[in-house]
Amino acid sequence: MITIGRQFGSGGHKIGEFLANRLGMPYYDDELILLTAAELLTDENEGKNPLFDRTNCSVREVQKATILELAKREPAVIVGRCADDILKKAGVPTLSVFIAAPWEQRIARTMRVQGLSRSAVEELTRRKDESRRAFYREVTGKEWGVPESYDLYYDTSESDIGSIIVDIIRHYKELQKTAKAAGEDGK
Repeated sequence: MITIGRQFGSGGHKIGEFLANRLGMPYYDDELILLTAAELLTDENEGKNPLFDRTNCSVREVQKATILELAKREPAVIVGRCADDILKKAGVPTLSVFIAAPWEQRIARTMRVQGLSRSAVEELTRRKDESRRAFYREVTGKEWGVPESYDLYYDTSESDIGSIIVDIIRHYKELQKTAKAAGEDGK
Protein backbone atom coordinates (compact mmCIF):
# COMPACT_ATOMS: atom_id res chain seq x y z
CA MET A 1 0.00 0.00 0.00
CA ILE A 2 1.07 3.58 -0.59
CA THR A 3 -0.30 6.30 1.65
CA ILE A 4 -0.02 10.02 1.08
CA GLY A 5 -0.34 12.75 3.65
CA ARG A 6 -0.20 16.29 2.32
CA GLN A 7 -0.39 19.93 3.14
CA PHE A 8 -3.40 21.62 1.60
CA GLY A 9 -2.48 23.01 -1.82
CA SER A 10 0.82 21.14 -2.09
CA GLY A 11 -0.20 18.93 -5.01
CA GLY A 12 -0.38 15.73 -2.96
CA HIS A 13 -3.84 14.85 -4.27
CA LYS A 14 -2.63 15.05 -7.89
CA ILE A 15 0.54 13.12 -7.08
CA GLY A 16 -1.61 10.36 -5.59
CA GLU A 17 -3.82 10.22 -8.68
CA PHE A 18 -0.88 10.16 -11.09
CA LEU A 19 0.96 7.58 -8.97
CA ALA A 20 -2.05 5.24 -8.86
CA ASN A 21 -2.50 5.64 -12.60
CA ARG A 22 1.16 4.86 -13.33
CA LEU A 23 1.08 1.78 -11.09
CA GLY A 24 -2.36 0.63 -12.27
CA MET A 25 -3.68 0.72 -8.70
CA PRO A 26 -6.94 1.95 -7.24
CA TYR A 27 -6.85 5.45 -5.78
CA TYR A 28 -8.75 6.40 -2.65
CA ASP A 29 -9.01 9.84 -1.13
CA ASP A 30 -11.12 10.81 1.85
CA GLU A 31 -14.30 11.16 -0.21
CA LEU A 32 -13.92 7.72 -1.77
CA ILE A 33 -13.16 6.15 1.60
CA LEU A 34 -16.37 7.65 2.97
CA LEU A 35 -18.33 6.41 -0.04
CA THR A 36 -16.81 2.94 0.26
CA ALA A 37 -17.64 2.86 3.97
CA ALA A 38 -21.23 3.87 3.18
CA GLU A 39 -21.42 1.09 0.59
CA LEU A 40 -20.08 -1.47 3.05
CA LEU A 41 -22.60 -0.35 5.65
CA THR A 42 -25.68 -0.83 3.47
CA ASP A 43 -28.41 -3.13 4.71
CA GLU A 44 -27.60 -5.74 2.08
CA ASN A 45 -24.05 -6.06 3.45
CA GLU A 46 -25.06 -6.20 7.10
CA GLY A 47 -23.49 -9.13 8.87
CA LYS A 48 -21.09 -9.90 6.00
CA ASN A 49 -18.19 -7.97 7.48
CA PRO A 50 -17.46 -8.43 11.18
CA LEU A 51 -15.40 -5.22 11.18
CA PHE A 52 -18.61 -3.23 11.03
CA ASP A 53 -21.16 -2.96 13.79
CA ARG A 54 -23.47 -0.19 12.67
CA THR A 55 -25.04 0.20 16.08
CA ASN A 56 -21.77 1.00 17.85
CA CYS A 57 -19.37 2.56 15.32
CA SER A 58 -17.94 6.07 15.06
CA VAL A 59 -17.06 7.62 11.69
CA ARG A 60 -13.39 7.21 12.57
CA GLU A 61 -13.85 3.50 13.31
CA VAL A 62 -15.73 3.03 10.03
CA GLN A 63 -12.96 4.82 8.13
CA LYS A 64 -10.33 2.66 9.82
CA ALA A 65 -12.22 -0.54 9.05
CA THR A 66 -12.75 0.62 5.47
CA ILE A 67 -9.03 1.29 5.00
CA LEU A 68 -8.21 -2.18 6.36
CA GLU A 69 -10.86 -3.73 4.11
CA LEU A 70 -9.45 -1.93 1.06
CA ALA A 71 -5.96 -3.22 1.94
CA LYS A 72 -7.28 -6.80 1.84
CA ARG A 73 -8.57 -6.35 -1.71
CA GLU A 74 -5.40 -5.21 -3.51
CA PRO A 75 -2.56 -2.71 -3.29
CA ALA A 76 -3.78 0.87 -3.61
CA VAL A 77 -2.86 4.50 -3.12
CA ILE A 78 -4.71 6.05 -0.19
CA VAL A 79 -4.61 9.77 0.51
CA GLY A 80 -5.22 11.05 4.03
CA ARG A 81 -7.30 9.62 6.90
CA CYS A 82 -4.18 8.50 8.83
CA ALA A 83 -4.00 5.47 6.54
CA ASP A 84 -0.24 5.24 7.04
CA ASP A 85 -0.57 4.63 10.77
CA ILE A 86 -3.66 2.41 10.49
CA LEU A 87 -2.03 0.10 7.94
CA LYS A 88 1.37 -0.09 9.64
CA LYS A 89 -0.22 -0.91 13.01
CA ALA A 90 -2.14 -3.71 11.25
CA GLY A 91 1.11 -5.11 9.84
CA VAL A 92 0.32 -4.19 6.23
CA PRO A 93 3.48 -3.36 4.24
CA THR A 94 3.05 0.34 3.59
CA LEU A 95 5.08 3.12 2.04
CA SER A 96 4.06 6.37 3.72
CA VAL A 97 4.66 9.61 1.86
CA PHE A 98 4.16 13.24 2.83
CA ILE A 99 3.88 16.07 0.30
CA ALA A 100 4.66 19.63 1.38
CA ALA A 101 5.21 22.99 -0.28
CA PRO A 102 5.94 26.55 0.86
CA TRP A 103 2.98 28.68 1.92
CA GLU A 104 3.11 31.07 -1.05
CA GLN A 105 3.26 28.24 -3.57
CA ARG A 106 0.28 26.50 -1.96
CA ILE A 107 -1.76 29.71 -1.91
CA ALA A 108 -0.99 30.49 -5.57
CA ARG A 109 -1.78 26.92 -6.67
CA THR A 110 -5.09 26.81 -4.80
CA MET A 111 -6.13 30.24 -6.10
CA ARG A 112 -5.41 29.04 -9.65
CA VAL A 113 -7.14 25.66 -9.26
CA GLN A 114 -10.18 26.77 -7.26
CA GLY A 115 -10.56 30.33 -8.52
CA LEU A 116 -10.90 31.80 -5.03
CA SER A 117 -9.60 35.08 -3.64
CA ARG A 118 -6.28 35.17 -1.79
CA SER A 119 -7.93 35.85 1.58
CA ALA A 120 -10.38 32.96 1.11
CA VAL A 121 -7.57 30.59 0.13
CA GLU A 122 -5.39 31.66 3.06
CA GLU A 123 -8.22 31.01 5.51
CA LEU A 124 -9.11 27.69 3.86
CA THR A 125 -5.46 26.58 3.90
CA ARG A 126 -5.04 27.47 7.59
CA ARG A 127 -8.22 25.60 8.52
CA LYS A 128 -7.40 22.51 6.44
CA ASP A 129 -3.83 22.26 7.71
CA GLU A 130 -4.85 22.73 11.34
CA SER A 131 -7.64 20.17 10.99
CA ARG A 132 -5.28 17.63 9.45
CA ARG A 133 -2.61 18.34 12.08
CA ALA A 134 -5.07 17.87 14.97
CA PHE A 135 -6.65 14.74 13.45
CA TYR A 136 -3.28 13.10 12.77
CA ARG A 137 -1.99 13.87 16.27
CA GLU A 138 -5.18 12.61 17.89
CA VAL A 139 -5.30 9.36 15.91
CA THR A 140 -1.59 8.50 15.68
CA GLY A 141 0.06 10.33 18.56
CA LYS A 142 2.63 11.54 16.01
CA GLU A 143 3.22 14.95 14.51
CA TRP A 144 1.61 15.57 11.14
CA GLY A 145 3.85 16.91 8.41
CA VAL A 146 7.23 16.27 10.01
CA PRO A 147 9.61 14.08 8.02
CA GLU A 148 10.18 11.67 10.92
CA SER A 149 6.54 10.57 10.79
CA TYR A 150 6.79 9.23 7.21
CA ASP A 151 8.96 6.97 5.06
CA LEU A 152 9.33 9.62 2.34
CA TYR A 153 8.94 13.40 2.47
CA TYR A 154 8.83 15.70 -0.56
CA ASP A 155 8.61 19.45 -1.05
CA THR A 156 7.01 20.17 -4.43
CA SER A 157 8.93 23.45 -4.69
CA GLU A 158 12.18 21.47 -4.74
CA SER A 159 11.23 18.68 -7.16
CA ASP A 160 8.80 18.43 -10.04
CA ILE A 161 5.84 16.11 -9.70
CA GLY A 162 7.16 13.70 -12.33
CA SER A 163 10.45 13.22 -10.44
CA ILE A 164 8.59 12.72 -7.17
CA ILE A 165 6.38 10.05 -8.74
CA VAL A 166 9.40 8.22 -10.22
CA ASP A 167 11.13 8.26 -6.83
CA ILE A 168 8.04 7.00 -4.98
CA ILE A 169 7.67 4.16 -7.52
CA ARG A 170 11.33 3.21 -7.02
CA HIS A 171 10.86 3.04 -3.24
CA TYR A 172 7.58 1.14 -3.63
CA LYS A 173 9.23 -1.51 -5.79
CA GLU A 174 11.99 -1.88 -3.18
CA LEU A 175 9.31 -2.35 -0.49
CA GLN A 176 7.62 -5.01 -2.63
CA LYS A 177 10.91 -6.92 -3.01
CA THR A 178 11.55 -6.74 0.73
CA ALA A 179 8.02 -7.91 1.56
CA LYS A 180 8.27 -10.75 -0.95
CA ALA A 181 11.65 -11.85 0.42
CA ALA A 182 10.31 -11.75 3.98
CA GLY A 183 7.33 -13.84 2.90
CA GLU A 184 9.56 -16.44 1.27
CA ASP A 185 11.80 -16.63 4.35
CA GLY A 186 8.76 -17.22 6.53
CA LYS A 187 7.65 -20.32 4.59
